[in-house]
Amino acid sequence: MKTALLVLALTALLTGGAQAANVLVWNYDSLDRWYDSDVGDSINSAYWVSQLLTEQGHNVTVAERSLPSSLLDYDAVFCLMGWYHC
Repeated sequence: MKTALLVLALTALLTGGAQAANVLVWNYDSLDRWYDSDVGDSINSAYWVSQLLTEQGHNVTVAERSLPSSLLDYDAVFCLMGWYHC
């Protein structure tokens, strides 16, 4: 899962140029958490996406559950919808 999120984030930003962007990561299902041995703690869907974007020099805002009333301040928006549980 981590690899898929990193590839998605990288692909989206590389096509947009090399400038730092204001990015919103919408973590709709913030209560969906799991243990990640790389981190040594419990994380949610937004963790690795926001880490990668920050490391690439982008300004990242993580919104939990609800979107801001305006998205005009953001160059990109990542919508993380959580996991489907059987």
